[in-house]
Amino acid sequence: MHCVFCHEPRGAGELIFEDEKLLVLLHNDWAVRGHAMIVWKEHVENVADLAPDDYAHFAAIHQRVEKALLDMTHADRAILLKLGIVTPHLHLHIYPVSASLDRPRVMEIIDGKTVDAMSDEQRKTFIEELRQRLA
Repeated sequence: MHCVFCHEPRGAGELIFEDEKLLVLLHNDWAVRGHAMIVWKEHVENVADLAPDDYAHFAAIHQRVEKALLDMTHADRAILLKLGIVTPHLHLHIYPVSASLDRPRVMEIIDGKTVDAMSDEQRKTFIEELRQRLA
């Protein structure tokens, strides 16, 4: 099976942060402002597959990214999604959203039925600010 995250992870989104163990990408769908993914570089499927120190690293980066996204988007909470159905490679989606959203609206976002209405210039500015915050 071809794994996009093993072969061409940057095709899934805009690279925001990278270290020796993982990548942070802003998802190409822009379902909501700041829809990001944390992608483990080594091909594993589950957090349970990580050694304790690797999990601690993943969790620390998740916390930094989520905080930056919540601050930048003024969202109340982050919806987290880890399925691995389409791409069985460890990656965690982060969707910054309003606390006022109901379940059907959240599911529309997760299903990619929404798109944030940012201009190209606004997206560029958002991307650069997020990169600076995570540098």
